[in-house]
Order: sequence, then structure tokens, then C-alpha cells
Amino acid sequence: MAILRAILTAATGKHATARVRVAAARPLPVFHIEAGGCEGCAMELAAVDGAAYGLAATGIAFVATPRLAEVLLVTGPLTRVMAPVLEAAWHAMPEPRALVAVGACAIDGGPFPENYAVLGGLEGRAPIDLAISGCPPSPAAILAGLVGLVGGYARGGSGDSSSA
Repeated sequence: MAILRAILTAATGKHATARVRVAAARPLPVFHIEAGGCEGCAMELAAVDGAAYGLAATGIAFVATPRLAEVLLVTGPLTRVMAPVLEAAWHAMPEPRALVAVGACAIDGGPFPENYAVLGGLEGRAPIDLAISGCPPSPAAILAGLVGLVGGYARGGSGDSSSA
């Protein structure tokens, strides 16, 4: 029976989430904004929130309002229309707070250079606490970055300024 349990645990990945769950005293609330672009990163993020990845067990929870969030997660390039929305969401969040840029577009603009509608990425415009690179990044890369951020908060920090 123990061997069967070990095989099933290894196959489902439950062993990794159990370690993270112990590290997080409470779920880390994350508010997501799709700022523009092709929505490829947003679709990968939706996969992370699905049943296959067991997001709830990792100590991460998506919230419906920035007032409840400690992390602002941005996908897509920063468009001129969304810039004030992003700023308002950031200021609505309680301290301490972190900014996560997911994908090449959110980080540096990706294939969407600065033009009449797009300001580019967040890099150089805002202090990014975590940049998860890729076009789009895989759900596993997104989850690994967020889990690392949860670990930083569990240790009393505000996350890292590193790329996943």
C-alpha cells in the first residue's frame, strides 16, 4: 500500500505542493490584470488555476479585487488605456505588495514595441519583484515563480527581484 501511495504521489505531484503548503501560513492573495496583447500568457495562467496544477494547495489564491491582494500579476504589454487601470489597482492594494510580470510582453513589451497604443513592458516603469520570462511561459514556469514568491513571503520577505 505504501508503494502504491508513493507512486500516486509522485505521479500527481502532490509531494511538491505539500512542502509549499507547510511554508505558507495563509494563502497569498494575487490579483491578475491582462494589460493587452495576444492573451497567450493569460491563457497559460488560467491553466495554472485549473485542476491539473492544484494551485489552492500551493498557498496561492486569486482574488477578485486589488483591495484584497498582496500581489499584482500583470500579463500583456502595458497599453496606454490600461496604464491608469494598473496604477489604480496598485494604489488600491495594501502594503506590503509585490508586482509580478508574466511573459515577455509584460516584462519588456515583447513583440509590441512602444507605439501610439502601447507603452511597452513594465521594466523601467515600475519596480518588478518577479519577472517570469517566456512567450508565453509554461504553466509550470508560472507556478514555480509564484511558489517561489510564496516562499519569500513565508520567510518574511517581499519576494525576489529575480526571473523564474
